[in-house]
Amino acid sequence: MANNETTAPVANVREAGNPGGIITTKQGSRTVTTVDPLERNGELAFPNSIAVYDRVRTDAQVESVLNAISLPILSAQWDLNVEGVDDNVVALVRTELGLPEPGKAMSGRQRRQGISWLEHLEQVLTMVWAGFMCFEQVYEIAPARPDQTDIGLSEIIHLRKLAPRLPRTISEIQVEKDGGLKAVIQQGDANGKDIKIPAENLVMYTHRKEGADWSGRSILRAAYRPWFIKETLVKLDAQAGERNSMGIPVVTYDDGTDGNADEADRIATTMRAGETAGLSYRTGQYSVEILGMKGSVVDLLPKINYHDQQIAKSALAMFLDLGHDAGARSLGETHLQLFIRSIQHLANKLAETATEHIIRDLVELNFGEGTPYPVLTPGNLAANEGISAADLASFVTAGVVSVDEKLEDYIRTNNGLPVSDKATRRETSKSPLSDFGMSLKHEEDIDALVNRVAVIRARRAAAGDTSV
Repeated sequence: MANNETTAPVANVREAGNPGGIITTKQGSRTVTTVDPLERNGELAFPNSIAVYDRVRTDAQVESVLNAISLPILSAQWDLNVEGVDDNVVALVRTELGLPEPGKAMSGRQRRQGISWLEHLEQVLTMVWAGFMCFEQVYEIAPARPDQTDIGLSEIIHLRKLAPRLPRTISEIQVEKDGGLKAVIQQGDANGKDIKIPAENLVMYTHRKEGADWSGRSILRAAYRPWFIKETLVKLDAQAGERNSMGIPVVTYDDGTDGNADEADRIATTMRAGETAGLSYRTGQYSVEILGMKGSVVDLLPKINYHDQQIAKSALAMFLDLGHDAGARSLGETHLQLFIRSIQHLANKLAETATEHIIRDLVELNFGEGTPYPVLTPGNLAANEGISAADLASFVTAGVVSVDEKLEDYIRTNNGLPVSDKATRRETSKSPLSDFGMSLKHEEDIDALVNRVAVIRARRAAAGDTSV
């Protein structure tokens, strides 16, 4: 065959390699495949990493970063994309996950079983600092609840629990030869026996999984070095403050009297500053003075602030440190946009996992395999902040939005205002310009009014009406 000739491609139906991150060991007669964390710092490799990162997140700056990541996701407009999905399927998923229909806020509470999506989401976000978070799905077969009577099922396989299995309790993650999740091993029960939870009963959230490493990568991995150095600097700063804030007591004594040396040492080592602190002795026996520090010690605060900034930068949360440098505020909007994009990606990944391993399982158990199921979505996080009162007023003034009872109720509810009472409602004074959607508040309004009147006159003139 000539070198320039090619052969038809052949479909590869048998996997030869593996994604990496796999360790195969013998346990008696069994071969067990487990996760290789792909982390060469043993202290930060799973399962040791969980205890380390749990300590790291007690730092105030780290906690600020984690809160900045979590809060936009928790406050997102979580909803279902229901295109092409049967209404009964949608109703089942909404009631089981506790997701209200869009635009229908919960005006009252009813006793219900099942999961709370917001509570589940709070626990899911453990994966951000731990690298992963898993839940065991627990179902029960029972009649339809009062809010499920229209679904058309007399008995429903309810999702009773998404029971959290905290990372600190997981001692081993087992994978298949191709890298797929097989099971997790949880530390011993009351009898000291380890618990094996198979993958088909799990919902496994993983942050930045590499290869077959289902333990993920903590968002604090890049922040570990600046945190470690900062910890040392903070301790040194505290020691310097303790040692130098009072000065060093120096006691001289009469060498000719027995016991004076020991007493002088006692005075020097036990002297403390305080509201009632003082010392008395016979003339000639002792002389006491407090020697202050000469010169200056190294100011560690700029170094501590630098490492705080590095911690924030590792998570693209640079806006948390705005104001430390001149001109930094001008970058705030750019920093925030970049950060929101990263959080949007994280929220989308969470939604994808929940869709494929919670919603799909729930739908197929109740309606059969192959049934179309809704897709969970966090919405657009950048748009979740809503509009300001000034923007809303501008929309109303421009005629883009009309004020109705629903809009008024929404504004009152979201701004802590009392419920509207029609019996005590007062008519607001009407501006002469209100018919034009204008006010005399701004000079621009007057210019716009003049232009609008000119347009109206032109239209009427064209129609033969000169009564303007």
